[in-house]
Amino acid sequence: MLTRREFSKLVTTAAAGVAVSSTAKSYARVIGANERVNFGVIGLNSRAYAHLSALTTNKANAAITHVADVDSVILQKFAGETEKSMGAAPKADKDFRKLLESKDVDAITIATPDHWHTPIAILGMQADKHVYVEKPCSHNPHEVELLVAAQKKMGKQVQMGNQQRSSPHSIEIIDKIHNGLIGRAYYAKAWYCNTRKTMGTGKVIPVPATLDWDLWQGPAPRQQYKDNVHPYNWHWLRIYGTGETLNNGTHEVDVCRWALQTVWPQRITASGGRYHFKDDWQFYDTLVTSFEYDDKMISWENMSTNGMPLY
Repeated sequence: MLTRREFSKLVTTAAAGVAVSSTAKSYARVIGANERVNFGVIGLNSRAYAHLSALTTNKANAAITHVADVDSVILQKFAGETEKSMGAAPKADKDFRKLLESKDVDAITIATPDHWHTPIAILGMQADKHVYVEKPCSHNPHEVELLVAAQKKMGKQVQMGNQQRSSPHSIEIIDKIHNGLIGRAYYAKAWYCNTRKTMGTGKVIPVPATLDWDLWQGPAPRQQYKDNVHPYNWHWLRIYGTGETLNNGTHEVDVCRWALQTVWPQRITASGGRYHFKDDWQFYDTLVTSFEYDDKMISWENMSTNGMPLY
């Protein structure tokens, strides 16, 4: 098993520009080539089913040949659904590195916890794979720099999953806004509300036999296994997740930016807290964020647990 130091070394070396040989075969496998693209899906609990759905829709041109997840229960369930949907059983493995070793895999999709997004994306490019990575593409700003540097050096196709950019409905509405449907657009407001339950106070328990907890943690600081983290509540812990802002806010703010044709704000202000429950959840559950530009503004509100009916 790789240590945290070894993981960091791999990522840094790849981003610094490890030369990856591009054979004639790899050129022939570029997305859009006139043959089926073989995908490997990594991280299979939740968003991976959206990846499966999209690839099933395009299975005339795509195949899922490999899947990987550190939890054998989640792994086998997804492998079974893939066989039903795609018509062929994928090779299933708990260790994604074995997937990356396969010369049969042309591209990977990543739906792991956030702290794994950039490391796997860079390791994927290093292994000569194209990459589709769920949002957020990184766990912190520096990882974005590493990811961009790696893509520029290795020249692979890399896309982050802001899915609204591919939605025909959203494309149509944004085009109408850009063409003056509502006049000059200078203010956009978005929100997310839910009635999420408490994650409680975790208890240290033995690691389930089905889970590779060491590989699950990967480049993160080592922690004892608690019963309220896997498979979803890692979102609310800072060493693994990025809170509701990058769980859902990233989609909504991106649509606002798109509509207003903005890039970098001059100032960002935010205020909020964890008000609804007292538990292990480390991020806010209520947050108001403003993005200020020269002559435009975006406001995003988050209400993760109070279920306020804003619609």
